[in-house]
Amino acid sequence: MLDLYVFYRLAAAIGIGLIIGLQREHTYLDPSSRHPAGVRTFTLVSLAGAMAALLSDQMGGVAPFITGIVVIGMLLMASHVSFAIGRRRQEPVAEGAPVTGDGITTSVALVIVYLLGGICWYGRLLESCVIVVVMLWVLSAKEQLHTFAQKLSKEDILATVKFAVISALILPFLPNQAYGPHGLEVLNPHTIWLFVVFISGIGFVGYVLIKLVGPGKGIWLTGLLGGLASSTALTLNLAGRSRENEDYASDFTLGIVLSWAVMYVRLYLICIFLSTALAKPLMMPLLLPVVPALAYVLYLKIKEYRDHKQKTSDFSNPFKLLPAIKFGIVFTCVMFVANAARVYLGSGALLACSFLGGAAEMDAVAFSVIDMNLKSGLGVKELVLALLFASLANTITKGVLVCVLGAKSMRRPIIPAVVLICAVTGGLIAYYMTCV
Repeated sequence: MLDLYVFYRLAAAIGIGLIIGLQREHTYLDPSSRHPAGVRTFTLVSLAGAMAALLSDQMGGVAPFITGIVVIGMLLMASHVSFAIGRRRQEPVAEGAPVTGDGITTSVALVIVYLLGGICWYGRLLESCVIVVVMLWVLSAKEQLHTFAQKLSKEDILATVKFAVISALILPFLPNQAYGPHGLEVLNPHTIWLFVVFISGIGFVGYVLIKLVGPGKGIWLTGLLGGLASSTALTLNLAGRSRENEDYASDFTLGIVLSWAVMYVRLYLICIFLSTALAKPLMMPLLLPVVPALAYVLYLKIKEYRDHKQKTSDFSNPFKLLPAIKFGIVFTCVMFVANAARVYLGSGALLACSFLGGAAEMDAVAFSVIDMNLKSGLGVKELVLALLFASLANTITKGVLVCVLGAKSMRRPIIPAVVLICAVTGGLIAYYMTCV
């Protein structure tokens, strides 16, 4: 019986080879010159990978697939040797002349396309598409990537190694278990170190973005991504970095306030994901504070554009482990106090507990009150008030962090943002306590 799914997988492999091959064809400066592979070769190699995986599947072994990749490797080796011999005979390379890496890059891409053909046969089409997108970006962004690499200093490379150590080598080995007195088991080494990685990671990603697109746009993108991850960690990081890069204090302020706005949107999406019935009740209390935050971001951007302030200092590398560890300790202490209030004050002090918990992180409060709403019958009004009190404390805490840890030039512009958001939040609290 005809199996259309077989043809579908083979067609996906052909499409992948065709797309990558077209991209490679357009990178050759001289179409008439000899190159390792073009659009036809890439298409056939991808199809060969799928067919080799099909044969391996039918034969119950990997010999056909391994044989195929060995044959392709030998053909590429012969092609490079032949190309090198012909080039020496016809056009001797002058001493000191640059040597292009396009041939090696194309050969590596050809091997990956063969493997992608095999992945297509096993039905992993989504994974294949993701890999193809990444490949197209890497192959197309040659100049940008080389320029970025040339901008990196030894300190930047060392910072990358440090971040890899704290995230990939330390984090997986820490015990993911809560310690502490009975009822206050909140001291989780894995969670605490994860927060340290969050702070360092936001700074690291932000620094990469700044190197790629410039300080202004890079800090804006950092604020956007930081708000999606943790606005508290983002605030801590940017406030600390502003002391050494005071010329960019206005950009840091923009990024911080933007992350606060994004935090409300993220929190709203988390809440409705946990309980779709809360979509309408939480729309006003969680999305209304976004309006003054974004309006103030727009005001700061217009003001900066009018001032035309000259920025002369170089942007320093953000990686410093000790401040991130200090912030992690502070975060742990606040979480411990918040949980102590919840345990000893009881559920009757829900608003006080939410206020203390929100001073550290909004997500924990949101998860707790929604769980109470679903399992313990907590009313929607009480849930909304708990989230509003938590967001009020969260905004105040982040504003204090900026004033204490940030550059002096950040204190004056951050206060209006705190006042505006707190005024809207306070107005919502008064409305829900008296009118609803």
